[in-house]
Amino acid sequence: MNWLHTWSGFVFAWLLFFIFVTGTVGYFENEIDRWMKPEIAIVNEPIDDLTILNKAQQQLTANAEDATQWYISYPSTRDPYIDISWLQPANKETGTRRQWHEKNLAPNTGELITTRATSGGETLYRLHYNLHYVPLVVGYLVTSLATMLMLIGLVTGVIIHKKIFIEFFTFRANKGLRSWLDIHNIFSVLPLPFHLMITYSGLMLLMGVSFAPVVDATYGEGQKLHRQLYDETQREAAETQFINLPASDLSLQSALIDAKSRFENQAVSYLGLIDRNTEQPGFEVWFDAQQGIEFATLITYRVVDEHVQIEQAVGKKYSAAKVYDVLEHLHEGLFADIYLRWLYFLSGLLGAGMIATGMIIWVQKRKKQQTGFINVIDKLNAAVVIGLPIAIAGYFYANRLLPVDMVSRAAWEMHSLFIVFVLCVCFCVLQTAKQAWQRMLWLAASIFALVPLVNMLTTKHNIIVSFKNSDWLMLGFDLTMLLFAAGFALAACVLKRRKAEGNAEHIIKKGH
Repeated sequence: MNWLHTWSGFVFAWLLFFIFVTGTVGYFENEIDRWMKPEIAIVNEPIDDLTILNKAQQQLTANAEDATQWYISYPSTRDPYIDISWLQPANKETGTRRQWHEKNLAPNTGELITTRATSGGETLYRLHYNLHYVPLVVGYLVTSLATMLMLIGLVTGVIIHKKIFIEFFTFRANKGLRSWLDIHNIFSVLPLPFHLMITYSGLMLLMGVSFAPVVDATYGEGQKLHRQLYDETQREAAETQFINLPASDLSLQSALIDAKSRFENQAVSYLGLIDRNTEQPGFEVWFDAQQGIEFATLITYRVVDEHVQIEQAVGKKYSAAKVYDVLEHLHEGLFADIYLRWLYFLSGLLGAGMIATGMIIWVQKRKKQQTGFINVIDKLNAAVVIGLPIAIAGYFYANRLLPVDMVSRAAWEMHSLFIVFVLCVCFCVLQTAKQAWQRMLWLAASIFALVPLVNMLTTKHNIIVSFKNSDWLMLGFDLTMLLFAAGFALAACVLKRRKAEGNAEHIIKKGH
């Protein structure tokens, strides 16, 4: 069992670390989006829902009259601004393709604000399962395999460490390998329920691809049949009723007023107008959910047989889909408030720490062999464990330093992340292992510490201005960068002290 735990973790260790780090960062994808779009005008004072609707509808009418869908995003704690978006249909005559457009609205004037093109937090989050440069199906399959090995590693880890929970309260400092094992144990046990949940749910969420041969054998081959199976199994259950509202009066405004009367204590998150310019358009009102793991409540208004019908989604129709929904919501944590979101984030970091310490332990156990292969693995561990955070910081730098009008700007932000990561790998390979760890830690501390400075020099934002404007997301991002910088600097100082103590012991032994 011990060998199974060791090799199930080691074979995909670097990929698992990549998955955990990028997935963990994704829990704050909305906040990252806010920082990466510094032009956004935030809402500091409460604005009436109907006022927002009127301002947004004026802009949608002027700029998206032929769109098939309209959406208005209302201010929330995570997204304190007003956005409008619309789906532009393809036009063969003009050569335009079907695409979504999104604009920010100035809360006071209602004017459109164009933000810079950016990959944002969502693309960073998607890295943890699509791996970006590989075909989507390949990314899903590789991620599924890595996740399965992670689950095996967790289960076997609990089995082989018979005193795992007792040893959780034991930390033996300055004991070399023993100390690393204790740290690995703490990182493993403290968030163990989270690790099991996130790994098992991740495996289940990708089963549509990883178990595609099962679908082929039982339902039929081909993307079309797979789509039919998904639509059938994921069908929504809904409660419908007719209301006393004249069909001629149905509009976004009347739908909003009626929906607010039914959910008085819930905040509106979105308004939508779907199937525009058809005989039966739908008016959607989304509310933030207040309890459980659901993150939204949806009501749809349509005219049916000359009467207004409302349809409220109440979850999936079939039991298997309900279980899938629970796993999906737990995995993504979209329902979480700020405190639970930070708990998700910290648990994810502990997961990354568990993998990183496992990689270090694997090398420490074999260092006596003094082989070139072990030394290379040690260097690459430094490149991955510290280089990946540096690469993510490079992604943030690219957002501020690339020209705003640059062609394919969003794509080049992501290219910058991987370019920095490759440079980190090359840098580490050219150092000794000890130098690689030490210098990479100081490099990470410097780079993260400078992110708020770069933000101040390239935008109108800085820590003081963000505080004065109550722009808590921008402020929180900059402070978090400084916190990570302090963490890397502390780790560098500890490593330097350990190295000095090791050199002193070596001199003393040599003297004897």
